[in-house]
Amino acid sequence: MFYNVITLVFVIHCAFISLATTCKCFSTDDDHYKCHFSTRTPYRYIANYNDSKINYPGCTEKKIWLMIRHGTRFPGKKDSSLMIEELPKLRQLILDRYECNESKISEQAYHDLAKWRLDLIKADTMKLTEEGERELIDLAERIQSRFHTLLPEIYNNSTYKLKYTHTQRAEESAKHFTIGLFGQSAAQKVWYHPAEHNDIVLRSYKNCDRWKSEVKHNPKSTEQMRMFINSNVFNETLDEISQALGFVVDYETAYLIYLTCGFETAWKKDANSPWCRFLSLSNFQMIEYARDLRYFWNDGYGFELNHRQACPGLRDVFQFFQAESELKAAIHFSHSGTILKLASLLGLAKDATKLRHDSFQLHQNHRAWRVSRIDAFASNIGFVLYECQRDGPSILTMHQERVVQIPGCPENGPCPISIFEKIFSQSINHCDFEKICTL
Repeated sequence: MFYNVITLVFVIHCAFISLATTCKCFSTDDDHYKCHFSTRTPYRYIANYNDSKINYPGCTEKKIWLMIRHGTRFPGKKDSSLMIEELPKLRQLILDRYECNESKISEQAYHDLAKWRLDLIKADTMKLTEEGERELIDLAERIQSRFHTLLPEIYNNSTYKLKYTHTQRAEESAKHFTIGLFGQSAAQKVWYHPAEHNDIVLRSYKNCDRWKSEVKHNPKSTEQMRMFINSNVFNETLDEISQALGFVVDYETAYLIYLTCGFETAWKKDANSPWCRFLSLSNFQMIEYARDLRYFWNDGYGFELNHRQACPGLRDVFQFFQAESELKAAIHFSHSGTILKLASLLGLAKDATKLRHDSFQLHQNHRAWRVSRIDAFASNIGFVLYECQRDGPSILTMHQERVVQIPGCPENGPCPISIFEKIFSQSINHCDFEKICTL
């Protein structure tokens, strides 16, 4: 099977691949935390702001298929409760320790935390934020600029197919994406395919009983993360945070600080969360790696079933490109789990060695599987069908608005569809989802 053949090490960083881009990470010492928020990283830090038209001599673009994660959202039920109930207590404890000269935080950090109030209510749980709305509008405008003939500004129901999952954040992401394409007024007239609870293209893992049993609810899927959190090197990080704050900090407390810093940074473009001051760069990197371990085993290369059950998505791409119809654009709005599993199926962000609890030193600064880069809010995977004079129908693959090289495909251009189909034959031609997911 091709899963064992793909060996591409696909590194996403600031000077990435063929399109010039501006990376807003690590711009100043005070911003060191910005690119370490795992799945809660705002898209503005990793977006490709070069929206120049993509041209390949002798090739004409014919169709585009997109899978887009919803934009920045408010926390889920569990995290919302944790933040609302525990942050005020933690805030007071930090302030008390400073006032008793028992901590090492700065005076500015103290005053910022003293003025801080949580801008979150339980009614907002999982809803798309204003920043999430902006992310999708801006993303649509850039993609449209690159592929204007496939994504015209005038909406036509016969050329666009738009679909979202049965969630508020995905629906609102779709609606704001269309505002970016057609404008505020015209977007109100767009028709969307009805959302389905059992959509195996947009959210296969929700319908995969075998994955739920063998991965999601399997203790082995979190074993590497747990072992890392309990390791000596991670305990040194907790000791460092404890010394700074003046009381003993466990993983749950450190994670709550990390969580709050991440969400408050993502929610507002000019946010300056005081909670970010309590973690050093190395602290952020350690917690980020723990999260990467979780997603690597739960959604990525840790278990083959993760990417095997994503085959309906790739099959849908191929069927859409081969269908004779007026449709030029198929655009889907989904979630983190879909993006990570589809990326794994494609062989993206694959390291030479698996991420493990004891490989932090190896992977600390040189790993492809960095969820903060590959699965931020509004992350996206796209395929563009071209008709090329030399190679005939060909497919261009994109991730985070950047062209990516599929191993086995010719470099510096779209991949002939016959080669693409051969590489992914198992998923395209033998995608028996029921067989794959039956216990």
